Amino acid sequence: MFHDLICTQLILPYVKRDFYEGHLSEAAGNKFFAHEKPNDSVRPVIIGSTWRRALASLSVAEVNSDVTNFLMSTYDNFLKFACQKDGATRCAQITQLIASNLEAHDVDNPLVVMQIDIINAFCSVRKRAQFDVLAERASMSCDNRNVRDGDMIPCASSLRKYWGYFQTMQGHSLTLRLTEHRGQPHHLTCSKGGQQGDGFETVRFAVTIHPSIGCVFQRHDDCTWAAICDDTFVVAPLQEALASVAKLKLILKQDLDLDLDVP
Repeated sequence: MFHDLICTQLILPYVKRDFYEGHLSEAAGNKFFAHEKPNDSVRPVIIGSTWRRALASLSVAEVNSDVTNFLMSTYDNFLKFACQKDGATRCAQITQLIASNLEAHDVDNPLVVMQIDIINAFCSVRKRAQFDVLAERASMSCDNRNVRDGDMIPCASSLRKYWGYFQTMQGHSLTLRLTEHRGQPHHLTCSKGGQQGDGFETVRFAVTIHPSIGCVFQRHDDCTWAAICDDTFVVAPLQEALASVAKLKLILKQDLDLDLDVP
């Protein structure tokens, strides 16, 4: 009986969107921590309730295999290791293996490995793009008008059943509670991006940006790409690598409002 109450009254409401509308901003918000990064910028982290984190952990375990297959097989020259155990090590090993192709080296246009990073990626991505991907249909033109309003967008099918969770947690403005170093509490309103600290966020972010990046990479088939989540490695001749990254920078800004950490 006790366990049934926990499931039906405390955990499942996050999937079924069973909250009063006036309470959604609080249920989706929770505690906010501002961590200082080595470059003096701030990394925002939100820690949700125990029940929300329990639901997110169980959901990730359920969709992990399908999402991994989606991220690894949708594009021929782009592999993303975001949902795998020790994905960072696997990504590095694959990148090194691809870069060891000495036959591809040319003195005038050498084979290079470029690492690119997205600035404050999780909390900056445009929410409209997230829900377009989850709905598997574009609500506006994107990819420099290569994708039109109403066109299909690829997504992992297992995420469809969690539409209620994403709508509850990220489909509206939410309230973040920050307590500063002097003990003064602050309530901050947030209407953009996801929450680094949510167990579902790595999956949500990886799937959201995957079609935008993959479409760019498809048009640069002389490049090979491997990624973890917001860290991406490009293996290609120098000229082709620079051209593809320049195009990616443009598309990410236009479609997702994300900035690459490159000039």
